[in-house]
Amino acid sequence: MKLTRATLVPLVIAACAATAFAGKPQVLRIGAMELTYDGARWQAEPNGDSEAIMNPVGKAAGKLDPVQIKWARASQDCEALARQQLWQSMYEDPVAAPVEVAGIQGQRFSAQPRCRNAMPDGVVICIQHGGSAYMLVSTQPGCRSGAKNLFTGTDPLADLVGELRFAP
Repeated sequence: MKLTRATLVPLVIAACAATAFAGKPQVLRIGAMELTYDGARWQAEPNGDSEAIMNPVGKAAGKLDPVQIKWARASQDCEALARQQLWQSMYEDPVAAPVEVAGIQGQRFSAQPRCRNAMPDGVVICIQHGGSAYMLVSTQPGCRSGAKNLFTGTDPLADLVGELRFAP
């Protein structure tokens, strides 16, 4: 591809815009949930109005795996939703623990993978609010996916959970 003024100008504008947003608080809204996140650490990729993938960027990209955020409009059982996310063929039965997110009681499910090589646990946090269920999901697509948060000691969801709020 030959670089001309017509092709360079949009690239420079996009690079400047990305730099301007990096490090500034960004906001993602899904249903009644509002997530404020650091643009230097995360990039949101919405997929319709009910889910998004939060991809780590910059230095965080070497330590964190992507996190899916999902909104189930009908109030569904968190355990059933977590089991759907933690595939039975890849993960052991999930273990539930209570968690509080934005002042609302929820559940955190973690499950060890059934992989021969070391992989991080799959984690789902589920919060029911206003007749809906909201999930933050950190799982691996397979036993050879090359997870990044394996030995870092970082909680794959802690960076985002603290910045969640829900509309009344």
